[in-house]
Amino acid sequence: MPKPLFEVKNLRIAVADDHRLVRGDPGPTTEDGEVLPSGWVEVLVGVSYSVDEGEVLALVGESASGKSLMLMGPFALLSSGSRVIGGTVQYRGHEYKPFYPFSDDESIAYQKERDQRRIAGTAVAMYTDEVFAELVGTDIGFLFQNPIGSWTPDIPIGEQSGESLEMHTDLSEEEIQTRVLDALGEVDLPKSGRLLRAFRHELSRGMAQRAMLAAALTKAPHLMIADEPLNGLDAPSAASILELLKDMRDRRGMAMVLVSHDLAAVAGIADRVAVVYGGQIVETAPVVDIYHRPKHPYTSGLIGSIPSANRSRLRHMKGEAPNLVDISHSGCSFAPRCPFATDICREVDPPPTFVETSEVRCHHAAKIELPGIDRRNQS
Repeated sequence: MPKPLFEVKNLRIAVADDHRLVRGDPGPTTEDGEVLPSGWVEVLVGVSYSVDEGEVLALVGESASGKSLMLMGPFALLSSGSRVIGGTVQYRGHEYKPFYPFSDDESIAYQKERDQRRIAGTAVAMYTDEVFAELVGTDIGFLFQNPIGSWTPDIPIGEQSGESLEMHTDLSEEEIQTRVLDALGEVDLPKSGRLLRAFRHELSRGMAQRAMLAAALTKAPHLMIADEPLNGLDAPSAASILELLKDMRDRRGMAMVLVSHDLAAVAGIADRVAVVYGGQIVETAPVVDIYHRPKHPYTSGLIGSIPSANRSRLRHMKGEAPNLVDISHSGCSFAPRCPFATDICREVDPPPTFVETSEVRCHHAAKIELPGIDRRNQS
C-alpha cells in the first residue's frame, strides 16, 4: 500500500494558560524530555491524520476545538503562546519533527518576527531540516484564516507572492513575476503591475484571499493547506473562493487539508471529513458516510445544526464545548453533552476504532444508531 502524500503522526501541542501559571501547575514534558515551565498545558495529545495524493480532507468542528492547531502545528506556523512539543510529519516520503527546544532564544525571536510576517513566514520558516524547508517553500500552498492580516503590511503583494520562489529556486526575477501574474489571472484578479505593487490595505477581504491563493499557486503545489479560507467573507466572495478551490482540485489534482466550522460548505469539496472535538479527532470517514451515516454522537449533532429550508427547526445539541486547557482526557471529552454517555465514557478516554467506514472515538459507536442528513428533523 503506498504511503500518504502528507501524514501527521502523534502531534502534541501545548499552549500558555495564565490560570495555570498563577496556580503554579507544572508544565508538560516534550518528546525530547524537556519539562516546560509552569503555565504551559498540553491541549493536543497525540493527534494523527493523513491525506493521499489528490485527496481533500476537511477538519470540521466548533470554534476553539483545536482544528487550526492541528492544521498549522505540523509546519511550526503557530502564534506566540502555542508550540509543538512532539510528533512527526511526513510529506512526499520525507519525515520531519516540527518542534524545537523551548529555551532556544533564536527560535523565540524568530517566532515573534514571523507573527508579524505571516505570508513570508511560510517561505522563511526556520526548519532545521533543509529538505523539509524546501518542500514547504516550493511544493505546499497556504491559505490563512485572516486574508488581510496575513499579508505583511509594508511589503507589496507581488513581492510577498514571489518570495518563496526567490528563496528556494533559481528562477530569475522576471520569471518569478511572470508566474505571479499568471497566478493572479488564474484566480480572476487583474494581471497588472498595479496589483503587484499594491499593499494589503488597498485590497478588499475577498481580493486579499484571492491574492493569497494566487501566491500559493505560484509554487504549482501538490498540497494546499487552508485554514478557514471562507472566514469573514461575504456570501458571493465565499462561494467564489470555494469554486476556485474546487477547480484547483479537479484541474490540478491538488491534495488539500482544509479547516472549517461550516459542514455545508465542505460537503461539495471534501473526499473525507475528520470531525474535531476537544482537541481530538473523534470521527473520520468518507464525506458521504459522515453526512448520512455518522457514528459519533457529536458528528450527528453537528449535522443536525446545518440550516435547511425544508426543516421546521434545528436539532439541539445541549451544553457548550469545553475549553481545551480544561480537558483532562481521563474520559470522553464529549460525555457531559452526550445522551448516550455511561460510566465508562466518563472514566475512560475511548481509543479510535473502526465501525464500518468510520474511524471513531466512542465506546458505544457500534451499538447506537444516529440520525444523519436524511433524518435531521428528528429530535
